[in-house]
Amino acid sequence: MTVNGEETVTVDPAGRTALTSEGSLVDLATGRRPKGLAGVRGEDYLTEAAFSPDGRYLAAADVQGRVPLWDARTWRRLAALKSGGSNRHAPALGFSADASLVAASDPDGSVHVWETGAPALPPAILPVGDAPVLALGFTPDRAELHLATLHLADRALPLDPGRAARTVCARTHTGLVRTQWRRWFPSADYRRTCGP
Repeated sequence: MTVNGEETVTVDPAGRTALTSEGSLVDLATGRRPKGLAGVRGEDYLTEAAFSPDGRYLAAADVQGRVPLWDARTWRRLAALKSGGSNRHAPALGFSADASLVAASDPDGSVHVWETGAPALPPAILPVGDAPVLALGFTPDRAELHLATLHLADRALPLDPGRAARTVCARTHTGLVRTQWRRWFPSADYRRTCGP
């Protein structure tokens, strides 16, 4: 959709305001920029964006491969989730239902997941592997992240740590032995990871 000659990249959850590729906010009822709302400033041409379901956050991707996280109420930039990189394709972006997680796909086929409450922390990186992710979405309980690629219409990745551990244990049929534990977790006391 084009508004005032600018491409729309997303619409707020209330369906009242559009964010354009130029970072401008446009009231969909009037076609004008709302007074007092700055929108996204200091970014390059936006290729993709997503509001959190509660309208509190905005993740926006630009042509340079950057993905900042914005407070969509104050229009303050909270963090640079990705500071640049490949711009071969626009990333898929999405928030969990409670807005506590935000995800962005990477051209290498992985998905990065950040906590919105601590966006400066490194993301969890989930390898998908077969192709860039075209769309993504969280289940309402945040237990899974569903992805679509060119080769798979729906792939579910577990996000619940307990479920992920059970899945790994079921595949490997064994946990880490003491020497492996010391190699990967040298400062932590050994504990059994799989089995009774």
